Amino acid sequence: MTNKSFKAVVAILIVCSAFFCVLPTDISLIRSGANYTVHIMFANLALGLLFLIFNEKKLLFTSFFACAVLCLFLKSSSNDVLKLPNKTIQATLNVAQLNIASTHEHIYETIQSIKNTDVDILSIQEVNPDMAILLKEELSQIYPHRAIVHSKKDFLGIGIFSKLPFLSIDTFYVNYVDDIPNLKVDVICADQRTSVVSSFVYPELSSADDSKIVAQFEAMTSYVSELPNPVISIGDFNQLQFSNYLKELKRETLLNDSRRFQFFDNPTDHIFYSSHFDCVEFQTISNRFTNHLGIKGSYQLNNSEANVQQSATQF
Repeated sequence: MTNKSFKAVVAILIVCSAFFCVLPTDISLIRSGANYTVHIMFANLALGLLFLIFNEKKLLFTSFFACAVLCLFLKSSSNDVLKLPNKTIQATLNVAQLNIASTHEHIYETIQSIKNTDVDILSIQEVNPDMAILLKEELSQIYPHRAIVHSKKDFLGIGIFSKLPFLSIDTFYVNYVDDIPNLKVDVICADQRTSVVSSFVYPELSSADDSKIVAQFEAMTSYVSELPNPVISIGDFNQLQFSNYLKELKRETLLNDSRRFQFFDNPTDHIFYSSHFDCVEFQTISNRFTNHLGIKGSYQLNNSEANVQQSATQF
C-alpha cells in the first residue's frame, strides 16, 4: 500500500468514526459504540494536533472536521439553551429521580437526602420489597401519595412518591423475556393535568441484550406518544445522553432534554419533558457518599401553554 493510499484509508476511518456516532442505525455494535462519542471526539482532536505537527494538512482538516461534527452532535443531544428560562408566577412542578440500588449500606443517609430534595414528585428506581416498606414508613409524612410496582422476575421495582394527589395510576409492562414495569401517574400542575412516567431500562451488558433494550424503548415511545397531556418522562435509562436509543425516543415523542451536556460526567438518569413546559432549574443530587445520587428539575408551563390555560379560564 502506497503512502497516499494509507492516508486515504486513515481519512475514511476518521470520517466513518464520526458518522457512525451520528447516524441512526439498527446495528447493535454501532448503537453501543455511540456511547463512546465523547472519547471519539477527543481522539479526533488529538489526531488533528498530531497531524499538525507532521504537517499532514489533509488529515489535519479531516480530523478537525470529524471533531466539529461530533461537537455539534453532542450539543444537539442536550439542552442547548444558553440560559435557563426565568421562573414566572406560573406554578412549577418539581421532580426528582434517584436509583437506590447501591445505597443500601447507608440507606438512612439516602433517605435524609431524599427528604432534603423537597420536590413535588419523586421517582425511585430499583426498589426491592423490603426497601419499599422502609420508604413508605420514612416518607409517608412528606409524600403521602405513592405507587410502587415490582418486576415479576427479580422483584426490583419503581416507586413514585408525591405531595400531590394522583388523579390516576397506570402500569405498563414490556413483555419481552422479562416483565419490566413502567409506572405512570397523573397530577395537576397549574390547573393542567400532567402525566409523569417513570421507567427503568436494564443495562446493555452484551449484544444479546439488544433486542430487550429495543423492545423497552419501543414500548416507552409508543406509550408516551399517545398521552394527551403534558408529559414528564423520568427514570434511569442506563444510556448516555447521546445514545441512539435516547435520540430516537426524544425524536419520536417530541420530548426535550433537561440536562445540558457534561463532558466529564456520564450520567444515565434523565428527565425529559414535553414542549408544554420550560425547564427552569436542573441539578444533581449528591451526599457525602456519592457525587451522583440522582437528579432533580423544576418545570413550569411555558408562555404559550399558559396563554391557552388563561383563555380557557376566561371562556
